[in-house]
Amino acid sequence: MKISNVGMYVNDLEGAKEFFMTTFDAQIHDIYEEDNGFKSYILKFDEGPKLELMNKPEIVDIKKDRNQAGLIHICLKVDSLEKLNEVITKFKASGYEILYEPATVGGKEVRAITFEDNILEVSA
Repeated sequence: MKISNVGMYVNDLEGAKEFFMTTFDAQIHDIYEEDNGFKSYILKFDEGPKLELMNKPEIVDIKKDRNQAGLIHICLKVDSLEKLNEVITKFKASGYEILYEPATVGGKEVRAITFEDNILEVSA
């Protein structure tokens, strides 16, 4: 058994899609749209599970706490330390809060609060 995809509701569907496409070279695998306003992009990466970004008119956005129970972060692996440094540069340029970066964890990962207060971990 393996994880096929992880789903995430977002307020800004187009912005979230662009974030993953430009930061992590994700590609659109599939698009779903329903008459009730639901829309999703399933994004694929070089390997591993896909990421489904979803939006619908009635989603509720509650302030997230980094210590809450439940799914807390997604970890994406890049193929080099150079790519990791590029991601860190993009995170900082976007004003994302860096929780820790390579200098604090042996040079191989960063964790940041990114778009819509979602925590992403990126490792090399």
